Amino acid sequence: MNKETFRKNILEKLSLLAQIDIQSLNRSLTDQIVNVFSVFPELQGQVGAAYLPFKVEIAPVYQELLHKVPVNLAYPILIDGNMEFAIPEGLPKGSTWLSRPYHQVEPQWALIPGIGFDLQGSRLGRGKGFYDRYLCDRKILKIGLAWSEQIVDKIPVEEHDCRMDLIITEKFCWDVTQQKRF
Repeated sequence: MNKETFRKNILEKLSLLAQIDIQSLNRSLTDQIVNVFSVFPELQGQVGAAYLPFKVEIAPVYQELLHKVPVNLAYPILIDGNMEFAIPEGLPKGSTWLSRPYHQVEPQWALIPGIGFDLQGSRLGRGKGFYDRYLCDRKILKIGLAWSEQIVDKIPVEEHDCRMDLIITEKFCWDVTQQKRF
């Protein structure tokens, strides 16, 4: 199956989720992310990359996450056609890209959305390549976020596709390198 067919199938499935289901899944995902910070306490206090979710895209409840874990969250900005990250001055505003005012930063780890993932760390994004281009030369911890329904047996990948180090769903955390749940 090619990438476009995968995207179409998974997005159709996600479009059937009710808003109340999305909120519940996002809360459970946030609990799993908090668990990651207890397993990897060295991530606390660092700057992490977050994102501004689309309507049917999984996303942590950021205020709850920030209340439970001491981290700074940066959000995507667009500079000369490339994705970078910035910390907002005040609450984050914007749809896909963070609105000003903000200050640009280099995150040490990233929460990364996707259409689908497999447990080997492959990610299927929306097809524009922003994350792959951003991540390709950076040595940061790549944390894919997905609902368990978005985990498939095998994602078709190309040479330029970046692999995730961890995958977090509302039900479990997966260490790609160790090939185990925690």
